[in-house]
Formats: sequence, C-alpha cells, structure tokens
Amino acid sequence: MYLDLFDELRLNKKLVKIAGFEVAAYWAELQSILKQVVKKQTADERGFFTLDRDYVERETTLSITKQLKCEEKLVSLGVIMKDPDNPNRLAISVANMVEVITDEDTTKLKKTGKTSADAKAAKIAGMKATMKKAILETDYNTRLAYERWIDGMIDAQNCKFTKAVVQLFEKTVTEYTQDRDLRIKIIEIATTNSYKDATWAINRIYNTGKFTTATKLPEQKICTGVSDTTF
Repeated sequence: MYLDLFDELRLNKKLVKIAGFEVAAYWAELQSILKQVVKKQTADERGFFTLDRDYVERETTLSITKQLKCEEKLVSLGVIMKDPDNPNRLAISVANMVEVITDEDTTKLKKTGKTSADAKAAKIAGMKATMKKAILETDYNTRLAYERWIDGMIDAQNCKFTKAVVQLFEKTVTEYTQDRDLRIKIIEIATTNSYKDATWAINRIYNTGKFTTATKLPEQKICTGVSDTTF
C-alpha cells in the first residue's frame, strides 16, 4: 500500500532538488496529516479533507502565504488537487508523488500539466462523445434517451463499452418496437439498471419469455472499467 512508503518519501532528496526544501518539508507534513485522515476516514468521497493551516504553521514554521506557494508547485506536479470552492480543502495523491520522485526525466516534472484526475475526466468525455456518434436514431427525445444511457454506462464503468455495444443495443430496441414511447421506456430501464443488453430491459417490462435471447455481442471479457480501445 502506498501509505507504507511514507517514511521513504519524507524529505526525499530528489523532491528537494525538483521543488526546493520548503516544498519537500511541506509535502512531508501533508503526508503525516493524510495518514491521520485515512486512519480516521475524514476525507469526503472525492478524497478532499480540510487543512488546519494554523496547525501546519506551528509544525513547519511555514506561514499561510508560504503554504499556498508550496501548493502551487505541488499542484503543478499533479500530486495534490485543491477544491475550487474552498482553498483549505485538499486531495493528495501519494501514488503520483511516487511516480514523480522515481521519474528519471526531472525536467519533465517541472512542467505544469493536467493532473491525473483532469486527464481521466477528459478521456471519459471523449469516450462519451465518440459513443454518441454511433447512434443512428433521428427522433430527438429517443436520441436523448440513448445519450443518457451512454453517459450512465460509461460513468458506471462496469463493462467493456464499445461502439459495437451501442449499435447492437440500438438495433435491438429498433427491431423490437416502432412505438417511440416504448423505446424510450426500454432505454430508461437499461439506463437505471446499467444494462448493456437491451433485451434485459425488454424482459423487465413484459417478462413473457418470448424475447429472452440477445443477439450475440462481439466476444468480450468481463472487466471493471471502460475499454481503452473505444476510439
């Protein structure tokens, strides 16, 4: 577990060279605080916790102004995130810091870039846009229902999600009924239950046993995240 590496990371010489002694000292204190946050489970669902800046100043002699300056560098390295609504709430990635201090290209580390969270959000947004382009439906309300289904499936990240899945799902719904309201209802049931197979949603409506076998999907293995080969 990354938390087990705290002692090895504290005041790491490479971090001192990259960011300076004050930043390294500040990071060491943040690690100590994070250890207690994890132990007491005081972070929110996004990993943010409230920092007691007066306490940090007493422990490190770093003023609030210097703390904020150190955070600018740590944000640029991608090892902390700050809540835009509250500058005293932080989220810390020890995993990213491990990567920083073990990367041989120190010049690359000095460049400000997107955090891993930003990169992930951008990737997911791109996946959603790509999947939505595969929809053939022209009716506005039905298309919106399909788009909400795509958003829900990708956000759930509980299956291998590709264009082939989108196309098969729409084909199954289209061939089953020409009734627009019924199509939307089927899609909404699939969205609520994270069904990638439309026949499961159809069976939830009628459960007649007459429509229980889905068209075979391209061979897929069960996975726990969105496919990296979606576009």
